[in-house]
Amino acid sequence: METAAELRSAFWQRAARRKRWGLLALVVATGLWVWLAYLLAVPYSVDATQQCAALLFREPSPSTECLQTRTWWQMLGLLGAALPTSVVGVGLYVAGAVSQSLCYHLQEVQYFEARDVNRGSS
Repeated sequence: METAAELRSAFWQRAARRKRWGLLALVVATGLWVWLAYLLAVPYSVDATQQCAALLFREPSPSTECLQTRTWWQMLGLLGAALPTSVVGVGLYVAGAVSQSLCYHLQEVQYFEARDVNRGSS
């Protein structure tokens, strides 16, 4: 049978673990978002000869060489990976932080209740 201190410690460790996993997911998501931004905002070259403008800043009808070099499925795949990773990371981090805050709050309440009981009995 576990004591209250062991249960509190296990709860605190689970909350900290959730927070760490959330932070890791957010770091991975940040890398994916930066990669996607790089593909969209940085000019690129087809060969050493053909220079293409960045996808966000090019004219509406670019040359056919520039159209074929950056494929849409690569950027869509990055977006498809970055978005759920961000949502999961935020969810895990917030759940861990709220759990830790609740555990700390419960410890404070128990401390003050015990103090009030001791004052009342004296």
